[in-house]
Amino acid sequence: MTSGITSPMPSASTAAMQPSPAVNGGTPVGYTDLASTFGEKQITDLAALGVFGTPNGTFNPNGTITRGDFVKWLVLANNGIFANLPSKQIHPSQSTSSSYPDVATSHADFAYIQGLYDAGFAVGFPDKTFKPDDVLTHEQMIAIKESVDRGGVQSYYIANWDSTMPDWKDKNQINKIFRGAIAEDSGLDRTAVVNWSHPNLVIDNVPRTFGAIAMLRPQQPVTRAQAAVLLWKMGAHTDHVANPTPEDVPRSAADALAPPSPTPTP
Repeated sequence: MTSGITSPMPSASTAAMQPSPAVNGGTPVGYTDLASTFGEKQITDLAALGVFGTPNGTFNPNGTITRGDFVKWLVLANNGIFANLPSKQIHPSQSTSSSYPDVATSHADFAYIQGLYDAGFAVGFPDKTFKPDDVLTHEQMIAIKESVDRGGVQSYYIANWDSTMPDWKDKNQINKIFRGAIAEDSGLDRTAVVNWSHPNLVIDNVPRTFGAIAMLRPQQPVTRAQAAVLLWKMGAHTDHVANPTPEDVPRSAADALAPPSPTPTP
């Protein structure tokens, strides 16, 4: 597979493992600004997994989020949701050097940005920068998430983005480097259902986050609530929609917080 924004294929990180949030029903959450807000459940579930740090005070759901902070949330959400599957973990880096010239090792999100890179997800820009302090946009968020969900982007979707992407009125305004990933986001979901009858493999990033839309508004800033809604469900880093294994099924924060199923009595 190739990608407009990723180059290496996913592989196990060699960085030392850092602990993930414990899955024990979750931490009590007490944000004071979520009542009746979009994404309340998703924000609360992810907060219970420890994704946002302190799970009380205010969350600021309508505020923006930087690219660096989004990657930190993504890594923590992934590791909390797949806490019982070591092969799916993305380990924060303990490296003393950075693969991106504009991400200093002293940057607050360095361990997560570098950890994602070490795991094979180089979700930066063609000039090799990452721009960690830039405000995250719609097109960037979906492209980063899709690349992690599916373990990269198939060359088919890069070449055929126009025919496989939803017919949004502004799809030609999407930056060329993100088109393949965004097309794959919906294309593999359709393939999973129509060709292989595996609805349990649908990740539905765009419709889950933005609803039924006529326009993606690709360069519009993402809100913190939208980022949380997107990260509430994670793909298992594979595009195996034809012959999936149980470990290929996407999982949500609600799945991670659910009590374990009782063992059947013989």
